[in-house]
Amino acid sequence: MFTKFYASMGLVFLYLLLGINSISAQNQNRPTNQKPTVPSKELKPLETPGEKGELQKTSEDDENIPLPFEINSSKRLTDYDIKRKKTGSFFTGLPLLNSDPNNGIGYGVRVFYFQNNDKKDPFFEYTPYRYRVFAQYFRTTLNAQNHWLSFDAPYIFDTKWRVRADLLYERNPNFLFFGVGESSLQPLAYHQRNDETRPLVQNGTFNDYMEAGLYKRPGDAGQAPFVSDAKYNRYEMENPNANLSAEKSLFGGTVRLVAGTRLSKQIIRTFDGKSTVAKDPIFGDQFLPDALNTVPYGTTLLTEEAQAGRIRGINGGYVNTVRAGVVYDTRDFEPDPNSGLFFEATHERSMRAIGSQFEFNRNLASGRFFYSPAPGTFKKLVIAGRATVVQTNGDVPFYEYRNMWGTEGNQVGLGGRTTLRGYKQDRFLGPVMGFGNLEIRWKFGSVATKTSTFDFQLVPFVDFGRVWDGAERMNLKGYKYSYGLGFRIPWNQSTIIYFDYAISREDRQLFVNFQHIF
Repeated sequence: MFTKFYASMGLVFLYLLLGINSISAQNQNRPTNQKPTVPSKELKPLETPGEKGELQKTSEDDENIPLPFEINSSKRLTDYDIKRKKTGSFFTGLPLLNSDPNNGIGYGVRVFYFQNNDKKDPFFEYTPYRYRVFAQYFRTTLNAQNHWLSFDAPYIFDTKWRVRADLLYERNPNFLFFGVGESSLQPLAYHQRNDETRPLVQNGTFNDYMEAGLYKRPGDAGQAPFVSDAKYNRYEMENPNANLSAEKSLFGGTVRLVAGTRLSKQIIRTFDGKSTVAKDPIFGDQFLPDALNTVPYGTTLLTEEAQAGRIRGINGGYVNTVRAGVVYDTRDFEPDPNSGLFFEATHERSMRAIGSQFEFNRNLASGRFFYSPAPGTFKKLVIAGRATVVQTNGDVPFYEYRNMWGTEGNQVGLGGRTTLRGYKQDRFLGPVMGFGNLEIRWKFGSVATKTSTFDFQLVPFVDFGRVWDGAERMNLKGYKYSYGLGFRIPWNQSTIIYFDYAISREDRQLFVNFQHIF
């Protein structure tokens, strides 16, 4: 099924690229005796009822290539960004290198290709790019893989439509599972060296908690004489999936209606009974030969929860969904906004009628704001915030609680680099999840070469969030918090390289990746 679908999606990618290049060529061949798009001071807002805020062409614009339809003035880039926006097509990309105690040392590459066209393109001042393609290859020393091909084209073929498409393959033997619901909010607790005769440590750090699990302990009834809990909170998931969405712009581009689909397959593997070399609770990993410390893994939490009937989906399966959403968006520049609001509401439904093995619904509501408090003093000082709540109900496999579909991409779990950065990925899962982020993005320098521009930003941030067993239990108590400092490098404006260091009561983490998290 997926081989044929990936091949079909590959043809879609090729068709879109050829079609857009054809349109671009036609635009390039239009008469060139026209003036470039006029600066913002010559773009007059309409004052007639119902059209206020829409751009109106002046007499000097008559010779320019006109917009095929009106676009709201809030969507126009700042004069500063327009002046620095790169024309034509270009590549950006860097090696992906990071270190994460959960997944090991990561290595790979992500390469972006952007097509901006020239300044005579009527959409030049209103879009981050005419289209963007990126490809990613990524592996880690602990055998995680994440490969990704993505396509995005605002106002495709000079229409009000936007198309996004993604092909992904993920395989990771290091996924974490601490239960579903409010029980996952409990602090980490463990006995030192996994020895129940020793005192129980409350409010432990993630590293100390995982270290304790490396020591062997006497097995429970039905288990081997000694077992290891090193994989008690882990499982492996292999996940090929494909996403396709189309968006129709309304009201000058400030409102978008979105429809799409996702096809995916999840293959779940647990570690119950597999052999490992554990540490001895007395001698550690010293003195004793490995043969004496070779024991099976004990029963994992995932298996315990499945056997107790508290979760579904331990055998994996197909999850195919249809998606719909509505967006209100007044951001001036999507990859690195200076001002504007972004609100979205989405609904995702998994149905057996389209080949899914599960029937469930997911609803998400999210809002963001971007505010420049002193544009006359700082070229870029932006206060940015986001709040999101998501609710999932029905016949839900446990791994679907981690997914939060937004129109610009999928968030996963509470914890990790896109939600609660001071906690491990998927540290908290539940039928209802809420989280928020607040950042201050200050540009303190820039460097320009003949072919590229690089800005430098310092970004202090704070994150908060929690999960609930149901919407009726939502309240303002019991939130988890993390905070930290980021260093961001916008490269040719549209590629954001980021380094975020985050701290929480449980952990400290460094993330290296691309693009702002919102």
